[in-house]
Amino acid sequence: MINRSLFLLIVMLGPKWLFGQGCSDAGVCTAGPTGQLHLWQDSTADVVDYRHMARLGFSYAVGEQSTTIMQLNPEISIGIGPKLSVAFKIPYVFTSGKLGNNSGLGDAIITTSFAFIKEEDRNLTGVLGVRLPTGTTDAEWDGVSTQLQARSLPMPYQTGLGTTDLLAAINWRYKRYVASIAYQHVLVNDNMNGFSHYAWNNDPSILGYFESNMLDRGDDLVARVQYAYGCGRLSLQPGLLGIYHLQEDTRVNDAATMSEMGNERITLTGSQGLTLNLTADLRYKLAEQWAIEATFGTPLITREVRPDGLTRSLVIGFGLRYRF
Repeated sequence: MINRSLFLLIVMLGPKWLFGQGCSDAGVCTAGPTGQLHLWQDSTADVVDYRHMARLGFSYAVGEQSTTIMQLNPEISIGIGPKLSVAFKIPYVFTSGKLGNNSGLGDAIITTSFAFIKEEDRNLTGVLGVRLPTGTTDAEWDGVSTQLQARSLPMPYQTGLGTTDLLAAINWRYKRYVASIAYQHVLVNDNMNGFSHYAWNNDPSILGYFESNMLDRGDDLVARVQYAYGCGRLSLQPGLLGIYHLQEDTRVNDAATMSEMGNERITLTGSQGLTLNLTADLRYKLAEQWAIEATFGTPLITREVRPDGLTRSLVIGFGLRYRF
């Protein structure tokens, strides 16, 4: 069967990609209905058009320098009318790696969506929202240091991005085909991270992390295509997710290493460019209103420089969804 073949392909190739350079999702890829499972279910079609949804998800990811990032993701969506809905989610993030551990609230995402077309075999939905910097970017190493200055942890250990972002997307579904295009624009850059190799005395254990002193991120343009398979209560939706980072990121030079340049901002060459990911979504319908879900993602193409800490060589997620 096609479903089984695709699953086996993912399992066999997964370990090969596990050590890839990683992928980046700053939030717009899964904002509101963007990237949600619009799965084809040939024998268990919904009888009721439920307007509200609550989901509790958990994800495990392998990041930069084998850092592990786990997230607990509560989410709720409230339908204001037959076509308009508002969604809110905020993760709790746990990070762990060779430099230590950190945990705390991540960045909140609030979205509104409107269905311009809402029919059985086709749907066109617009999404508008914001990502708020409720997470932190200035967590520090809690080990023993002989230096007077604090040692800021690299961005993979932080729980937020330090930006306020505008999110906009258009989602289109026709029968089994799903496509979306989205844009994430940074309104305010307020990243307080101070990680530099110099602050860590050029310790060999940290040289593999990208420097991110007072990082300013660029914008992201996202495109996604998916195709849905269905067999009774079980649905599978493989796809491709492309993320193009539109501008080069910048950071502040460490004044201690380049005193003649002071705190001049420098461009991080190689931070602009494409990330292309292979994705797969799975849903099993437990009952009319309940379903369990699983997601998988791994990169095929990556940017050379990724100072925002969003490097992911593997992402696996599980969730429980309730509609009402």
